Amino acid sequence: MPPSDDDRFGLPASAFEAALDSHRRDHPTIRAGMYVPTRHEVATLEAATLTSLVIDWMWESPSELIPNNEQIGDLRAILRSRPDADQPGIRQLVAACDDYLNV
Repeated sequence: MPPSDDDRFGLPASAFEAALDSHRRDHPTIRAGMYVPTRHEVATLEAATLTSLVIDWMWESPSELIPNNEQIGDLRAILRSRPDADQPGIRQLVAACDDYLNV
């Protein structure tokens, strides 16, 4: 069965809970990379909004949420299937995925 639109690239709720626990749940500062976009968000959000979410997830996430190559490959595939995939902002995100994957 394919993942749902609300799927956060297979990361379970327990990973988010563990990240909150290890980075002080009650701390007033929110750590970058704690938000992992859903598949639907990757497919629909404007490039400017999506860029900060994706870059923070790839490069600033706590260890519990670090994406693996399969997750970034899936993200890249969704980006490439967007109707606006030829737009500069989306192309830059695909290139960031390629950098992460060392493609």
